[in-house]
Amino acid sequence: MSELENNKSKNPESESKAPDNDLQAGGKTAIPPVVKDPVVSRKKGRNISWIWLVPFLAALIGISLLVRDYMNQGPEATIVFKTAEGLEVGKTQVRFKDVVIGHVTKIGLTEDRHQVRVTVNLSKESEFLMQEGTRFWVVKPRLGVSGVSGLGTLLSGSYIGVDTPDDQSEEIVYTNDFIGLEVPPEISSNRPGKKFVLSAQNLGSLDIGSPVYYRKLPVGQVINYQLSKDGRAVNILIFIDSPYDEFVTENSRFWNASGLDFSLGASGLNLKTQSMVSMLSGGIAFAQPPNVSGDEARMAKANSVFLLEANEERAMSDPYGQSYPIRMKFSNSVRGLQVGAPLDFKGINLGEVSAISLEFDAESKTSFVIVDSIVYENRLSLLLNKKNQAAADKKEMNQEQINVFFGSGLRGQLRFANIFTGQLYIALDYFPNEPPLPKPDLSQDPYIVPTVGGSLDQIQDNLNQIIRKLKDLPLESIGASLDSALQSVAVLLGNLDSKTMPEVNKALRQAGRSLGGVDKLMNNMDSTIRQDGPLMLELRNMLREVTRTLRSVRSTSDYLQTEPSSVIRGRQQDQLPFLE
Repeated sequence: MSELENNKSKNPESESKAPDNDLQAGGKTAIPPVVKDPVVSRKKGRNISWIWLVPFLAALIGISLLVRDYMNQGPEATIVFKTAEGLEVGKTQVRFKDVVIGHVTKIGLTEDRHQVRVTVNLSKESEFLMQEGTRFWVVKPRLGVSGVSGLGTLLSGSYIGVDTPDDQSEEIVYTNDFIGLEVPPEISSNRPGKKFVLSAQNLGSLDIGSPVYYRKLPVGQVINYQLSKDGRAVNILIFIDSPYDEFVTENSRFWNASGLDFSLGASGLNLKTQSMVSMLSGGIAFAQPPNVSGDEARMAKANSVFLLEANEERAMSDPYGQSYPIRMKFSNSVRGLQVGAPLDFKGINLGEVSAISLEFDAESKTSFVIVDSIVYENRLSLLLNKKNQAAADKKEMNQEQINVFFGSGLRGQLRFANIFTGQLYIALDYFPNEPPLPKPDLSQDPYIVPTVGGSLDQIQDNLNQIIRKLKDLPLESIGASLDSALQSVAVLLGNLDSKTMPEVNKALRQAGRSLGGVDKLMNNMDSTIRQDGPLMLELRNMLREVTRTLRSVRSTSDYLQTEPSSVIRGRQQDQLPFLE
């Protein structure tokens, strides 16, 4: 039985009342419509709608993306920079070899608020960068000694560059915290070549990026510099590109080629330079010494240490060998003598001046200039020791021999190296005209070499002698004699002016008149001997008469030659031809 039938059985009154209400409402009797009872059937099970698959698939895809992102998520690095110039969260990229490997996710200040901490997320393939020695820097347009870099960021914006450590031979230490570089590294980690260390007294005009030259070709550059541990020198790190690093041998000599090497010395004016870049930013040059052949030159190992000399002449000179001190005392001025001035002996440079100081003797109340110098063993060519001799004994024996050499009568003298600049040097020589020296004390340390007055002092002495001789001259009597001589000359000139000069003038006037007569005579002669003059006409007439006379004589001689008897008989009458 259906539910409708059940409801009817339960509420009979409702059915009986319904028609009455209809009758009352319409006033007429209405027949109720016949409605079939609906048939409701129930299924045994329930089905889930297909619409629920859409959110399920979306959730599944989202979870898979999250899992993939988690699985592909790379390391997170923290970099400390001085400023965050050019960096933006979510926009600034991290690039390795111009390949994007991450982005900046956070920028904040450090605890002391003096620097900036930048957090970057890197790709999973970049885990090898998370080690000590990895370098990060901000790439932006820069103008430096080595040129212009980062011009591409003018359009794309700044980004963070990264490079692997230089030395991969050490054990890897992983880390997530790094200190960013304020300037890009000069060389990348994979750049072929070698690094070398140069020890110099000072940095000079060199800077990071200064070029290194070999035969005036740029083959490398300066990549770093720092003070030595004792603070007495500057260690300059250079990088030589391959294959030029093969030319750096154990015997290579390096020198500072910065700017203009301008010197005015005893050898004249010297001007040297490598290139315009080295004039502006400094530079270093190296070469092989001339006395080393190719077979003796062995390639230098990486990180080898070389001495950086101040100039090419000093670098290419022969090795000095062991140095030995000597001392000289000068009582005269040493203006123009500088530290480094040469010690010359017969044209050979034995050493150089190392220090100049002043000494005062309280007993004699005199002062001296103390000039400390050093001489080099190899420049003296002293081959005095055996190879198996101890170094200390070798030095002591050489010192004794050097003392004997300087105690043989050598003396020091200041001389001009260049008279225009006033530079001085010390000449070591024998002076036989000087008083003999006492027996030398060879145990002195350092040995004190006697000195003589310099060339300037000799000039001053000569001038003083000339002045003294001038003082000894009888200047008063000479002056009186000169005065009387001048008076006589004045009287003579007066006589010449009053007596002699009128006669001279008269003679000159007569000579003028004579020259006028000669001039008139010459004019008359010119008019006489000219082509149409009377003299020339008479000469021509005379020449014609002479010519006729000569012709007559010739005809007479011809006739006598043919008729010689005519001289006796006379000339016969010409016979006329017979006429019939």
